[in-house]
Amino acid sequence: MPTPIGHALAGLVVSSFSIRRADPTVSPLRAGVLVFCAVAPDLDLLLRLVDGANHHRGASHSLGMAALAGLAGSLLGRFAAGMPSGLAISAAWASHVLLDYLGLDTSPPAGEMALWPFSTDFYISPVALFYDVRRAFSLGALSHNAIAAAIELVVMLPILAMCWRYRGGGGVEKSGEQRSGS
Repeated sequence: MPTPIGHALAGLVVSSFSIRRADPTVSPLRAGVLVFCAVAPDLDLLLRLVDGANHHRGASHSLGMAALAGLAGSLLGRFAAGMPSGLAISAAWASHVLLDYLGLDTSPPAGEMALWPFSTDFYISPVALFYDVRRAFSLGALSHNAIAAAIELVVMLPILAMCWRYRGGGGVEKSGEQRSGS
């Protein structure tokens, strides 16, 4: 399962697709919300602090939750200007599901509940593209996680660059001004 770095890069990929060609300005709010949504399914790790049980890779790691997040984002977008569309929020959340599906999982049950609420079965790709993340404080775990992050950078940065270039890249919104990108 990828690190937050890989998931954040996937959120930026979704953000690059949410940019309109007519107005290729990057909204920091929109990008930030989509990066948060791409990383958010891993917040289920914090539930262990509440009840001691492992909730990781459950319902939060599903396409059903991606749809619910998009619906919530659509409703919130009615009251907050500059929010990404519900579709973009769903895509960012679903990017987490896709990357975890393509990741190595060494803890049982392997995979994630990708099709919740229609199925509570766990799904994982037979071929792992990404390393797992070790949740320990040791030199070996740190080294392993650094390699995992490096693999994510090698895979995701070219995808982000291609998407950015394809969608126009554009400038960055800053105090109402638009600055050209190169």
